[in-house]
Amino acid sequence: MALISEESLERVKQAVDIVEVISAHTDLRRQGARWVGLCPFHEERTPSFSVEPQEKLYHCFGCGVGGDVIKFVEEKEGLGFAEAVELLADRYGVELEREQEDPRAEARRQRRRRLEQLLDRTSSFYSSYLWESKEAGKARQYLAERGLSEAVLRDFGVGFAPSAWDKILVAGQRAGFKVEELGAVGLIQKGRQGGEYDRFRSRIMFPIRDPRGRTLGFGGRAMRPDQGAKYVNTAETDFFHKSKILYGLDRARAAIDLANKAAVRLDEVDLSSVFQSAAKPK
Repeated sequence: MALISEESLERVKQAVDIVEVISAHTDLRRQGARWVGLCPFHEERTPSFSVEPQEKLYHCFGCGVGGDVIKFVEEKEGLGFAEAVELLADRYGVELEREQEDPRAEARRQRRRRLEQLLDRTSSFYSSYLWESKEAGKARQYLAERGLSEAVLRDFGVGFAPSAWDKILVAGQRAGFKVEELGAVGLIQKGRQGGEYDRFRSRIMFPIRDPRGRTLGFGGRAMRPDQGAKYVNTAETDFFHKSKILYGLDRARAAIDLANKAAVRLDEVDLSSVFQSAAKPK
């Protein structure tokens, strides 16, 4: 992989709000020109962790850890250097430049970014369709009856897939994406008589995201008994590997880090119970 240019690294560091980033992992309070709080790297009762927003550095006088915001993200998110930079660049809208690299590696990176954009666009479409379309009225009613507020549903990006056979197929092509690309991320599938059609139709849609919040695939809940399986997930793709994904982790990571603990049920659960738990005030 090509190295990220020094100019890009500097732009990322300047754009990032280090207090905002670290506050997702520990409560900070202002003390003069710096911010202090309990160290997110070791247990302590008296705050010894300090953040310098002007220099964009952190340091713990208790355990000795310290560094810049990129190192913090590396340590707390379990990412490599390049991944940490990419995460921050995406979050703060910084375009990264790389030194010259193998054309094939560049092509793979560009393809992955393009497919990520396709999945994000589709997730936004499903979400908008849930709240704006007449067809999704029964889905909105069902979700409300399950005790799920609009705020929680929007936070999780829940949406609805139209009943039309080719809504996503046509919309994707109009946006400039190829049929092959739509198939590569599991949004369409081939028919028995040839041609392609949308994989998800007339279903409540749950975007499945990685810990960084990037959409990798979808889970769709049927709204009618004649739709076959109650839940249908995206088929295995280069992006989506069901056994490697924990649903909702992107929404829970900060809370888990602050609490320093997590409870995971290994049996199947109704997704509504997950949302209801998330909706309860902490």
